[in-house]
Amino acid sequence: MKILMWIGIVFLIIFVIYALVAAIFAFYVSSPSTHNASAVDNSKSNQYYFQDGQVVYVRNGNFFQIGEVKIEGADPSTFKAIDNSYAKDSEHLYYDGKPLVGVKPEPIVKVKSGLNTSSVDSGYLISGGKVLCHGEVITGADLDSFTYLHGLYSMDKHYLYYYKDIKMPLKAMPSAINKANEQYIKHGEQILYHGEVISENANSFEIINDEYATDSLRVYANGERIEGMVPEGFTVISPYYRKDKNQAYYFNTPIPESDPNTFKVLNDAISKDQKHLYYNGYIINNRKASDVGRSEANQLQKNWEWRALHLTSTTVIMVPSEEVRDITYEFYAYNDEVYTRNNKLEGIKPSDVVVLNPDQKTFTRIGNQIFYYNEPISGADPDTFSVISDRFSKDANHVYWSEHKVVGITPSNFEYQDNLYADENEAGEYRLKVSDY
Repeated sequence: MKILMWIGIVFLIIFVIYALVAAIFAFYVSSPSTHNASAVDNSKSNQYYFQDGQVVYVRNGNFFQIGEVKIEGADPSTFKAIDNSYAKDSEHLYYDGKPLVGVKPEPIVKVKSGLNTSSVDSGYLISGGKVLCHGEVITGADLDSFTYLHGLYSMDKHYLYYYKDIKMPLKAMPSAINKANEQYIKHGEQILYHGEVISENANSFEIINDEYATDSLRVYANGERIEGMVPEGFTVISPYYRKDKNQAYYFNTPIPESDPNTFKVLNDAISKDQKHLYYNGYIINNRKASDVGRSEANQLQKNWEWRALHLTSTTVIMVPSEEVRDITYEFYAYNDEVYTRNNKLEGIKPSDVVVLNPDQKTFTRIGNQIFYYNEPISGADPDTFSVISDRFSKDANHVYWSEHKVVGITPSNFEYQDNLYADENEAGEYRLKVSDY
């Protein structure tokens, strides 16, 4: 036991020494002095440096992994850092090391925030009579009343802006939302997310966590309304499960026939209520909820021991993995029956599934139907069908790209090349294209 303890201590010491040496090496090779460079003004920016009589830009000051880029035309004698991203010389204004065309470097006005206590490195600046957002001009913004809010939101006396592309008439003074990140802002009765109005019920809007929010009518995930989910009784049960007054959800997908009042999460994959046992939100058809506790659920979660096979789009059976044989990536054999990713194929036996290209296993024939993966190729003639590549095939009448018919080409004249593919046009037809790569 003592020997093992000392071996562990030795390995720990070796790891600490290795980590220390790596940190010292990384610091040394990334240090400006190692590259004969000095910061233009390290109190304002760690990205602009003088090096060998020139001005260089180094993202986040990382000389080692990213390296420096010479700023062509920059004048070292008049070059000054404004903040971490903006800089100027006598002729140009720069953002992230690139000169901004059509923007004069004077006069410079730093834009203050009406919501943030600090607007340093916000990305907003007024220079030469133009308002800039991360190096892009906000066309038509009023200079005298312009203010930065938070995130990518700003305003003047006429408009509320998101970045440089979205603006809307100013109806009320925008404000931050309690516990919300900077993608959100309140604008009168409106709630905006990434500059888009998602709710007209600001008074009832509430942030649940970093992903979810509700108002009196809806539930939102990352600013998107979740169809069918209601705010009444909405609860985030775990990273994988939620519920409202009507049902439970696996992520944002309704769990069929679920009872929110008795719903219980056993682990990330297995849950249950008084009626059913569930695997990733699908009803397990061959297990009773009353027979499965946490211990049994943890066993079923081991996908190297158990496999979920779909009976229908909402139900599965849990069977021993060793008893399942993969015919292709989409068809599986179990108990002399065939299953796909979505359902059981009634009346079909594994011997009925013929793989047409065994090396790639993309084309399959069952009876008179040809499949690309598990998608049927409509109208394909099984008697004359042949595989050309992992995605191209043909019969006597047509050439196919995946499961799609390619129009405007005769099969007998078709010559396959590696750079060929097919693309859908506005009419819904697939035509041959040649890749540039």
